[in-house]
Amino acid sequence: MRASTRGKAARVAVAIMALGALVAGTAACGGDSGDDGKVKLRFAWWGNADRAEVTERVVELFERQNPNITVDTSFAEFNAYFQKLTTEVAGGGAPDVIQMDYRYVREYADRNALLEFSDTATVDTSEISTSLLAGGKIDGKLYAIPLGQNTQEFTYDPAAWEAAGAEVPELGWTWEDLAVATARISAATGEQTYGAVDFGGIEDWFEVWLRQNGKDLYTDSGELGYTADDVTAWWELTNGLRQSGALTPADLSTKVDGSQANDPMVKKLAAAGFAYDSSLTAQTFEIYGREIAIAPFPSSSADLGQYAKPSMQVCVFKRSKHPAEAAAFIDFFINDPEASEILGLSRGMPVNQTNQQTIGQTLSGPPKLAYDYEQLVADKLKEAPPPPPKGAGTVKSTFQRIYDDVIFDKASPQSAAERFLKEAKQALTS
Repeated sequence: MRASTRGKAARVAVAIMALGALVAGTAACGGDSGDDGKVKLRFAWWGNADRAEVTERVVELFERQNPNITVDTSFAEFNAYFQKLTTEVAGGGAPDVIQMDYRYVREYADRNALLEFSDTATVDTSEISTSLLAGGKIDGKLYAIPLGQNTQEFTYDPAAWEAAGAEVPELGWTWEDLAVATARISAATGEQTYGAVDFGGIEDWFEVWLRQNGKDLYTDSGELGYTADDVTAWWELTNGLRQSGALTPADLSTKVDGSQANDPMVKKLAAAGFAYDSSLTAQTFEIYGREIAIAPFPSSSADLGQYAKPSMQVCVFKRSKHPAEAAAFIDFFINDPEASEILGLSRGMPVNQTNQQTIGQTLSGPPKLAYDYEQLVADKLKEAPPPPPKGAGTVKSTFQRIYDDVIFDKASPQSAAERFLKEAKQALTS
């Protein structure tokens, strides 16, 4: 299913902004020690019922092996989760163990809400790649540990591509190849099925293109790592494809919100789109109503631009009364072989390399597709950038909002890019 930022990043960014004035000086909280002498931890995360089922099984396994610790869990969908977490952190009552999104690590760390993993909270990270761990480090200090890994990919309908005579995408294909193939598919179907979902407004995909061209979303100091000219070039590329009929039109693209109901590929209105490989689940073929395939991003340079990205991370609340026990639970969650087997790919590819290889031998269908793809691109992936700065969530949603003006012909790529740069810089300094 397609990645979407519509509404999500903006709502979370507004909620997190409330932290700064409230978090300082709050009392220690999190879990506690009960009358029976047991340590009680709280673990909060976002997700669905399927993730809840496997999470509870791992918690029960941990408690059996650590009878002096109990773990209370709670979960919600993404937006509600972060709205509640913002309030809990501000009031000093956040859970001991916090599932975290890569985009918000720095914001919480800068507000002194996260504990640095050190001697007081030790987790064995020897089986996690250094490039993946980098996504949880700020100024060399580790604040977030990945629970799963994924990377960017191009999802396509092989039957539709074959029927149109389009060349199958594979490692080494270019943006020019993508333009030719998607235009061919749209033409072959009379634009009943577009070549691909318009991807111009998704900052994640812009980031890959930037990295292919030697730039990053953000500098080490937290400033924008690109110029208005870069945004203009990207939007000229994608808007040109849309105008040619290769990509979905504006009225269809702006309905994409991450749901199956509004996914052009699910509805067979598009034959391809960019995504993260963690979106491939056992139900993927059933959801799409057909088999799909995945390939690396196109690139017109020697650099693929992709990186191993934490699908989600985990942190310890700075004011937890039990940092050592919280870290022990995290260590078990990511390193224990039985726990890893239970969790499967519910949070992305296992980050423990040994566990990942073990699980890979048991997979089939779409999850096996994701695993094989990760092996294909493993030596092409670069180090994950540090967590983005405060205000990055607003920048992400602004990128989508202003691109919508481009595809509705309310602004040229250049004028829209200049306006975006102005608003983005304001978001990072406010």
